[in-house]
Amino acid sequence: MTTGKTKLLPQSGTPQALGQTAVTKDSVVWLVDEVEDQGQMAVRRSAPDGTGLKDISPETGDGALFAYDLTASDEALTVTAQTPDTAYRNETLPKLWQLTPDGSRVQRVSCNRGEQSSAAADGGRRVVWIDGTTGWTDLVTRERPAGNCG
Repeated sequence: MTTGKTKLLPQSGTPQALGQTAVTKDSVVWLVDEVEDQGQMAVRRSAPDGTGLKDISPETGDGALFAYDLTASDEALTVTAQTPDTAYRNETLPKLWQLTPDGSRVQRVSCNRGEQSSAAADGGRRVVWIDGTTGWTDLVTRERPAGNCG
């Protein structure tokens, strides 16, 4: 934005849909749907000039997320994902996942039951979100992800 130049970012396939976009100091990150599937989306990043295009979370295979929202800081990307289902149950309510910018680590932000949505990055790995775990709507924050929920 400081240069005032416009850059069309590359794609590695043929996007059917694009989702949320976030900009950090070093990258542009966005959600992309390129495969006709059950609704999973890849988390893709590149440098602001379009170089270094990489999927940091794949659209297919183990760990593919049904992502619909994204927020980012320079140290972490937080994705809101919800598994489609015909009934509401804990496993299919929106949950927050935090990824490192290179995709080497993917962890749940909170292991709480219930809905976790409307996340906002607050620098570093800190995230603020709306949590419905208690049956009430609470504004919650964590300095880092909870890790692997059992």
